[in-house]
Amino acid sequence: MWARRRTLIVIAAIGVALYVAVALATDASRLASALRQLGWMGIGSVLALSVFNYLVRFRRWDLYLHALGYRLPRRELLGCYLSGFAFTVSPGRAGEGVRSFYLREHAVTYAQSIATLFVERLLDLLAIIVLASLVILVSSSYSWLLIGMAASAIVALIVICRPALPDWLAHRSSLHPARRSSRWLAAAAKLLHSSRTLLHPKLLLIGMLLGVLAWGAEGLGFDLVCRGLALHLGTLQAIGIYAVATLTGVAAVFLPAGIGGMEAVMTTLLVARGASVADALIATLMCRLATLWFAVIIGLAATGFMELLRPAGQSAPRTSSES
Repeated sequence: MWARRRTLIVIAAIGVALYVAVALATDASRLASALRQLGWMGIGSVLALSVFNYLVRFRRWDLYLHALGYRLPRRELLGCYLSGFAFTVSPGRAGEGVRSFYLREHAVTYAQSIATLFVERLLDLLAIIVLASLVILVSSSYSWLLIGMAASAIVALIVICRPALPDWLAHRSSLHPARRSSRWLAAAAKLLHSSRTLLHPKLLLIGMLLGVLAWGAEGLGFDLVCRGLALHLGTLQAIGIYAVATLTGVAAVFLPAGIGGMEAVMTTLLVARGASVADALIATLMCRLATLWFAVIIGLAATGFMELLRPAGQSAPRTSSES
């Protein structure tokens, strides 16, 4: 298992190096100039907003584990959550499921840990749709994207929240328990059951609000980047542009972290708001370095921490908690 994780870590590290190389090759002197314009205070503020995003989402994830009945050491739990960021560049961010390997050592089943990841992604999608609607206030160009993604998310919510599907899957798996397909059906039923627990109306509302707060913070960071380049879009518009670009990256599920799709849309939207192509490219690169690739670097450090901790790690007792 460690060999697989080590391969993923190497791939993530190469991804960071390649993206930084591309950013420098695009226009190194202009990128350096943009960083000087932003200043240390500005750079620190943008990165701090990204860290705020990670911590808010961690708090939501911790809340989900409590809802499933688990109490884990907070320091190790934070390391576990951040370690998933090392694999954000995997298609559909599926690599963040690496957290399941660490949680398994604390008796958290794969079905439960994957359910937390699935619900996180679903509520992030809904939160980003809300923020992306800010762009529609002045342009309806991407309304089809918002409508399509919102419809998909709502259908997913309806299907998950109805007990009929997991009950049917559990019944089918019980007919031929020895078959491998039956084991997969049973696992799917458990995953959907855990997901329903996490989508209880109260948790759904809290999760949505925390998602809007977290992703709104990164949108605000994008606004600071634009202001540093003298691109005055207005805070709401900047957050909306960031959210629409992120939503496009989500739609391009087979692209690692939406790389390529998100950059293209963000640059296009900035140019449409009057920015030069050069400024739009630099703003996009700086935003991605301060959000996606900053997260990957933190994730790599957290993964190293978790691997060092593992030999001395002990399972935390399981207790019940209120959902």
